[in-house]
Amino acid sequence: MIQVTKAGEYGLRALAYLVNQGPGVKVSIAEISQARQIPEPYLRKLLKPLIQKGILVSIRGVAGGVMVGRPLEEITFLEVIEALEGPINLNTCLVHNETCQFIGDCGMHPVWIEAQEAMFKILGGKTLNALLDTH
Repeated sequence: MIQVTKAGEYGLRALAYLVNQGPGVKVSIAEISQARQIPEPYLRKLLKPLIQKGILVSIRGVAGGVMVGRPLEEITFLEVIEALEGPINLNTCLVHNETCQFIGDCGMHPVWIEAQEAMFKILGGKTLNALLDTH
């Protein structure tokens, strides 16, 4: 089964909460944890790569928290998922052609390439604006 891991799901769930608090609003990790039902220790660990990539900004101290680090229209789902999970590929042959013994006569390779390009186009074309509640 090909699927986004819990890290990706929780990360996007946490970002959806942050995005809907409004631009420039700082939120405590404890609040996000409670609101989105994500274990706080796991959420703290999970947010680190998002902070390192500049997707989030961390404010330290008693009144600290996190907030979205860039305009929503500049942050894609693909960027978030890859920050949390590393590069995503539908098949190892797309990353390591040299290790596939069937690369020269495999009819699946072009299909994997096309499917991956479509996935990248969709995930790379959707920004955090899509997480805004519209009701």
